[in-house]
Amino acid sequence: MCQPNCSSCKYFCQHYTFDRKRIFRVYCGHCTYPKIKPKKPDAKICGNYISKEPDEKAFVSKEYLSRALLDYITKLELLPEIQSLNEE
Repeated sequence: MCQPNCSSCKYFCQHYTFDRKRIFRVYCGHCTYPKIKPKKPDAKICGNYISKEPDEKAFVSKEYLSRALLDYITKLELLPEIQSLNEE
């Protein structure tokens, strides 16, 4: 059995980056207890460690999430509709 680390803690928030087509997990994050501080996912646990409880309903694959987010972003209408100059 592997040792628990920060990435399996309830208070650890993973950081991500986004390019034009995909979302990537980066090798850093932060701990939110008792205040925000930078952490690496494989750092040793501290005295505030609480194991994340897996939530079967919340699980989605990274690929699905990447596609869904990209679809959502591309469907946003951030510019006003262009109107024809020939309208009367």
